[in-house]
This record gives sequence, structure tokens and C-alpha cells, in this order.
Amino acid sequence: MRWYFEQYKFNGGYHLHTIFAAELSQTLANKCLVPIPVTKHTMATRGFNQTLGLLDDNLWIVEALRCKFYDKVAQSKKNRVTRLQTQQPFAVTGEVQAILDQPVILVDDVYTTGRTLYHAADCLHAAGVKNISSMTLAR
Repeated sequence: MRWYFEQYKFNGGYHLHTIFAAELSQTLANKCLVPIPVTKHTMATRGFNQTLGLLDDNLWIVEALRCKFYDKVAQSKKNRVTRLQTQQPFAVTGEVQAILDQPVILVDDVYTTGRTLYHAADCLHAAGVKNISSMTLAR
């Protein structure tokens, strides 16, 4: 998985996004999915959101979160203590109104400390979403 994520996320290997697509589509069909967003800087430099790239277009995807900051230090560059001390990087978008009464699955590519998912869940809870679970491709 380390090789996969290095190639996929950091070496421009977007073509690798399809490797897990069929399995993820089968597992996540008919569920309300909220992918973890990337910063505008990451989108500009990488060219894609690695989590959103894992999800087929036929899935129910709601981009209810956005990054509050233009740029941030990548989680992969932080140690455990620094990751756990990270400030809330997310805010909700207007799309959150459509999912307030839905069970929501937060989707991220990798679970390391869980801090990113906890921040995302806290943000959605504060907006009124009551039923939140999560799924990551790897841990």
C-alpha cells in the first residue's frame, strides 16, 4: 500500500485510482459519501483529490466539506504528536443541508491517527448531521 499511495498521490499516478474502484463501488453503493477534501494548493499542484478519485461517479457523493485554508502542511509530513495537535481544517459547504437527515460515511484514503476523520466528523456534527461513520482504503 505504501508504494501505491506514493505513486498515486505524490508521483502523478492518477491512473491508479481505478484499482479499487469496483470493490469500493460495490461496498459503498446507495450510501451517502462525504469525501475528505484537499486544499486549493494541493488541488493546484497535484491536480486531483486522491479520495474523490477513488470513488466512481455513479456513487452518491456529497462534497459537504471544504478546507478552510489555502495550504497546510501535509499529514504525511507530520509526526503523530503534531498530527493530533492539528487545528480544525474543515468547514461545511452549502451541500451539507441536503444530508442532515442521512446516514453519512466520511471517506478518506488513509487512516493514520484518525485526526482528519475526527475533525471532519466534528464539523458535520456541529452542522447538524447526526449519523456519521467512516471508511478508509488503508490503515
